[in-house]
Amino acid sequence: MINLYQPTITKKDIKSVTDSLEKTYLSGNSPIVEDFEKKLAQICGTKYALACSNGTLALHLALISVGLNEGDEVIVPSLSYIASANAVKYFGGKPVFVDVNEDDWQINTDLIESKISKKTKAIMPVHLYGGVPKLNKISEIAKKYKLKIIHDCAESLGSLYKGKHSSSFKDVAIHSFFPNKLITTGEGGLLVTNNLNIYKKAKKIRSQGLRGSEEYDHDIIGYNYRMPAICAALGISQADKIESNLDKKKLIFERYIQNLEKEGIKFQKSDFIVSSSHWLTVIILPTRLIRNRLQEHLYANNIETRKVFKPLNLQKPYKNLESKNYYPISEKISNLGLCIPSSPNLSIDYIDYISNKIIEFIDS
Repeated sequence: MINLYQPTITKKDIKSVTDSLEKTYLSGNSPIVEDFEKKLAQICGTKYALACSNGTLALHLALISVGLNEGDEVIVPSLSYIASANAVKYFGGKPVFVDVNEDDWQINTDLIESKISKKTKAIMPVHLYGGVPKLNKISEIAKKYKLKIIHDCAESLGSLYKGKHSSSFKDVAIHSFFPNKLITTGEGGLLVTNNLNIYKKAKKIRSQGLRGSEEYDHDIIGYNYRMPAICAALGISQADKIESNLDKKKLIFERYIQNLEKEGIKFQKSDFIVSSSHWLTVIILPTRLIRNRLQEHLYANNIETRKVFKPLNLQKPYKNLESKNYYPISEKISNLGLCIPSSPNLSIDYIDYISNKIIEFIDS
């Protein structure tokens, strides 16, 4: 089976983890966690970074660290993984959905202001499938209405906007290191920011609300969201692959376009000021039926695929919030999209084999 995504674990990665074990670096308070944070902050172009146990919890931490409270509304694109909305609900907030663009699949900035109310306190741009939203426009809207910006960059490590890492824009951003991401720590996430106050608050909440250096002195309710040392040990080694993996992902994406675009298959677009990380390569088929049958055909040929995310407004926990609203572009992309194998080390031969199986199905 050609997997949708296969993480690459090298001898160097294994040695980094075993070295951590031999030094008995296990907990989230071990020095290697801070080393990992410093390395990723430098890569992302931010002053501060906090390693977390996963990307969803990093997102929750980011939301509460900018000062959001129960009852606050957060603008969220309707097409995203459910964790984007769930993290808002964790603190008692309300996600307010906005449809996406048909070309780049990012939040439609022309629709944001119509969803802003007196309760709106923040915008969460999701940098979907490695693309990047119109950050300048989002910044203008946030400034106009005095809103915080929390970037969900779980899928966009290495993506650039006007030459800068997309997670380096204000106010705060998160990354995920799940095994299907550009690099992995097994499970893991990262909060990055240039804002010292956000960083200090997030660090405090991440460690059970510990007041300072005095033992067992806590003045707020916090959480244990720290990343274990062995995960950081894997991450500090994996981080050396970021640039090479980005190059490989770009070549994979371009090869698929070369093979399939002439067959009428569509792909995610990016603005000229955006450099996508191409987290997963997604193809858009003419109809939902064709998409579903192609998925069956590829599985029969030992090729794993996955459908695009189900829109948040159609998820059971959020249907009551959005019973009167319709998000046609999100639903269209979800119905027609299929993620195809795009691991960094996927060979040209495999890309061509997968492409030929897709063409074979279309021709039949």
